[in-house]
Amino acid sequence: MVKMIVVVLLMLAGHRSLAFEEIAEERLFPPLHPNCTQSLTDLLLLRQEAQLNRMAAAQEATTELLKASLEALVQVRDSLKAEEHTPATVKCLSPFTQVRDSCLLLALHELHTWASARQYCGRYGADLVHFSDVNAYVAILDYINTINQQRKSVNVWIGGSDEAVEDTWVWITGELMPRGPPFWGTKDGYRPQPSDGRSQNCAILWQPDQYYMHDVSCTYKAVPLCQI
Repeated sequence: MVKMIVVVLLMLAGHRSLAFEEIAEERLFPPLHPNCTQSLTDLLLLRQEAQLNRMAAAQEATTELLKASLEALVQVRDSLKAEEHTPATVKCLSPFTQVRDSCLLLALHELHTWASARQYCGRYGADLVHFSDVNAYVAILDYINTINQQRKSVNVWIGGSDEAVEDTWVWITGELMPRGPPFWGTKDGYRPQPSDGRSQNCAILWQPDQYYMHDVSCTYKAVPLCQI
């Protein structure tokens, strides 16, 4: 009798153990939802649609940027054409040469400090050259290379300095000078100009650096580029 009771208890315990294992297995591996495949497909479609929308937005932004760049180039082209067809209103007397809307004189055979270069230009009612944009800067470089056809190694004074306030570079007109490329060059190929602090307060077109602007001592001697 006792043995029979023990056997019954063991059978009941085994049955409960199997039931517990079935419940645990159901929790670890829940049954596959009937619409699982459909849900996964919908998710992939939504992701693909979102990616396509992002690509379309990026393409639209790129197109707008290209349109803006094209409009800017067209404006530059039209302004250059207008300048070509605009009759000159500046009358330059010898030894000055007309360059855009200014009269320039590069005194190749004169060596002066920055202050005495201004005095030299003053004899002609002029002053050291200044410019405000890339087009004027390029025109000045073309003029220098035209006058200096023999490629004489000369540096050229221009009318800019930071003597009044350190590192605030201004033209002789009181206007701020442009900074950075494509106006200012580099020293030793890596140090951007201007870079030499309080010891060098006058601006020059530096011949060894393809006539990019550099800062040098105002007592350095170079040739004046006068402008009326």
